[in-house]
Amino acid sequence: MKSIKLRANAKLNLFLDITGKQANGYHTLKTVMQSADLCDELEFIISDGTGIEIFCNRSDLPLNEDNLVWKGISAVLSYAYFSPGCKITVNLTKNIPSGAGLGGGSADCAAAIIAMNELFHLDFFDDELKTVAAMCGADVPFCIKGGTALCEGVGDIITPLPTLAATDIVIAKPKESISTPEAYALFDKSGRQSEGDYAAFEAAMKSGSAKELGGALYNAFTESCAPMEVNGIRNKLKMAGALGTEMTGSGSAVYGIFADGESAQAALKKFECCDTFAGAYRTAAKGVEMIK
Repeated sequence: MKSIKLRANAKLNLFLDITGKQANGYHTLKTVMQSADLCDELEFIISDGTGIEIFCNRSDLPLNEDNLVWKGISAVLSYAYFSPGCKITVNLTKNIPSGAGLGGGSADCAAAIIAMNELFHLDFFDDELKTVAAMCGADVPFCIKGGTALCEGVGDIITPLPTLAATDIVIAKPKESISTPEAYALFDKSGRQSEGDYAAFEAAMKSGSAKELGGALYNAFTESCAPMEVNGIRNKLKMAGALGTEMTGSGSAVYGIFADGESAQAALKKFECCDTFAGAYRTAAKGVEMIK
């Protein structure tokens, strides 16, 4: 029996501009993704037997081929034309909330791809890992490496950016969620033209100033599809001293950038009596990390 344990980190969209819509209905983006150390934990075990079995601490998630962990495992085996001849068991501890725009499912899928490559010594190159990841979903290729990256097209054109200095953040998610297809539909219905200023955002990133970065955050979805609670959370974070706040992905999670960990911890008091997921975290340099 062999096993491996991994952390799958959440992602934030520091900048998200909707740049167009393809003939097939898919939207094109220009977004800067950033890993954060809010993470799910996964243990992969290979043993005698056959098939895939997933156990999870949450009862609302599918544990069959509809689960992105299952899809990641299957994609690796298909791409490698490999039959493992053993049983693959996954123990998944979910900490990243669903329906949040934090990429929890994509991160778990990326962890599954990396775990299969390691456990079965497939020796995939980075480009091969990303090819397999693209078979599973738009955000999965970013989650393979994580860190800080500019993602364009439908998320498949990835340009690594200089690693963002470790930055203190608070992530909060209201009870209400929104699906990604619904968010795009609402954006299209609104008739809004995206107003993102990437040049200003890029300058803020290069400055190394958390204050400037906070002032340059942007998400085209916020005005068109964010639930009412999103603005309430953003206001709470600003009142608690956030240098900038924004929704991530299509929502509904919100994050705020803080000057230091003490300020971030103090901001959590704003959510003590609320039915809201909230926690203090830091940006991370990787998407998936080994647990030793």
